[in-house]
Amino acid sequence: MKKCLECLILLLLFSCLDLLAQEQGLIQQAYDSYQKKDFKKAVELYSQVLQKHDRYAPAFYGRGLAYAQLEQYHVAIQDFEKATQLDKAFSEAYFAKSLCEIKFGQNENALASINSALGITQNKPEYFYTRGLIYYYQKEWKMAIPDFTKAIEIDPKFGLAYYARACAYYHLKDRNNSLNDYETYLRLSGNQHNLANETQRMINVLLKPEE
Repeated sequence: MKKCLECLILLLLFSCLDLLAQEQGLIQQAYDSYQKKDFKKAVELYSQVLQKHDRYAPAFYGRGLAYAQLEQYHVAIQDFEKATQLDKAFSEAYFAKSLCEIKFGQNENALASINSALGITQNKPEYFYTRGLIYYYQKEWKMAIPDFTKAIEIDPKFGLAYYARACAYYHLKDRNNSLNDYETYLRLSGNQHNLANETQRMINVLLKPEE
């Protein structure tokens, strides 16, 4: 009897290991599909994983990213929400959720999501940049500037943070700081974000003497 029990335990162990290997393979396929920009396939594969393991937060997160790339933001938000319910320290899921909420114009929800991400970690410049953008969209330019500045402190080569801060300074009629940031953005990023022409236009505006 004891021998049979030991055999069953070993069989269960090998079965679990085999299942784990199969699921890891499926997760890798889903990730590879996402990397290849086959987002529909990624959704399908992550869904297969979740049919068997419906409490696996990374699969909800991965599927949410794929849905977001397909511009299905509503279901993406649901997946990110589920990921954060299962793993409350999943800062990337809060961050991704905030980006989708911005797309929907849900700035208050986006602010709550990015604050949750920042409550977990404060070493990611894109988190501060995103919160700065939300304040900017709300025309809270004075509140946006410290977040853009923090993003730059963490990553001094974060070109878009300079550009966004330049725009905020411009709205506050701070011509010198705005000009400096536009020039820094152009030096760092060139036309990487298709903003070179607009940046140069703003520089020209700021260089004109005030009437």
